[in-house]
Amino acid sequence: MMWRTIRQTFCCLQLIAAALALLATAPAHASVQEIRVVGVAVNSSSMQAEAQALDYARKRAVYLAARKIGVKNPEKLVAKFTATQFDQIIRGANVVQQRRQDDITYLEVNVTVVEEALLRALKLPDDYGKPPAPEMKVRGVLLLPVYVGKERAYLWEKENLLRPLVSDEIRRQAHGGVLLPGGDFDDLRLIDYQNALTVKAEELKPMFDRYGAEEIIAVLTLGQAGTEDNSSALLRRLKRATSRNEVVEIPPESADESSDMRLQKSAAAIAGAVTQIATSTAERDQALRQAAKQVKVRFSYTIPRDLARMQDAVRNSPEVLYLDLPSIALARVTGTIYLKGDDEALRNALTKQGIIVTSINDGWRLSVR
Repeated sequence: MMWRTIRQTFCCLQLIAAALALLATAPAHASVQEIRVVGVAVNSSSMQAEAQALDYARKRAVYLAARKIGVKNPEKLVAKFTATQFDQIIRGANVVQQRRQDDITYLEVNVTVVEEALLRALKLPDDYGKPPAPEMKVRGVLLLPVYVGKERAYLWEKENLLRPLVSDEIRRQAHGGVLLPGGDFDDLRLIDYQNALTVKAEELKPMFDRYGAEEIIAVLTLGQAGTEDNSSALLRRLKRATSRNEVVEIPPESADESSDMRLQKSAAAIAGAVTQIATSTAERDQALRQAAKQVKVRFSYTIPRDLARMQDAVRNSPEVLYLDLPSIALARVTGTIYLKGDDEALRNALTKQGIIVTSINDGWRLSVR
């Protein structure tokens, strides 16, 4: 009994020492890539097959990260990495889904790759593959976050739990391209929680003129904790001449996800969507997209996790410049892929990740089953 206690204490000290070593060597503000990979292994032992599939997924993610930043011959260079180098490059590897069929084990793994450690292992400078940030011209966007509570909605009221979280997120993501109005008398006489869903663009003209911005009203309905229900954000894009509604679905990781976590994720998703809208007319982006080859795409899915997996696979591909999803709804999502590479290479890459690519009249249909 005493020997077991001593041994447990020694193992604990080893883990603490290893954690401290990692903290000492980790960069303070490391750039990371989140890469989702499917690892496959064949072994009569399920435990050995799982370990082999995980090892493959880790190494495959490092290879994809190297290829994404433009490294030449990444397969040869990554193959020379030692186990220690892989441990330094990979911050984490989380198994999202697992399936075993006969002697074959499939693991869907989300791997976090630290770019600085990868570049050090490749003996490349920290700014390798990162062009200087272009000067982006953004149009002003005014965001009014509305939180739907159990009994009523909230806009200017202190009970609006969404507003402070969105405020933090747009400061982090939008860099000045998105504004949150203060809610003074001039704002209050034009819009409140009661007419947020019905107010028309022409009624808000004084607000447009005052802030010099177009307006987006984001109405969030949070998915109920204890269920797998999506949180849903309705984006009312009210412009001077036209109006347009979009729906963004934010799926939970599981039914156990708390309301606080659902709210935080929703705030980040809303800020990301509005930031994308604010920068979508940047001249450089527009020129690149106009010149790019386009593929119409339809995502077919039954559970939100499948949609997230397919979107991540498309967005993380080195062949893709931009993924535009103007139509977001349950069960089917449509949009456009803007390519900077070859469409056949993208098709092959998606297929290798277990995504079914079917040619349809106006482009592709993506599904996982």
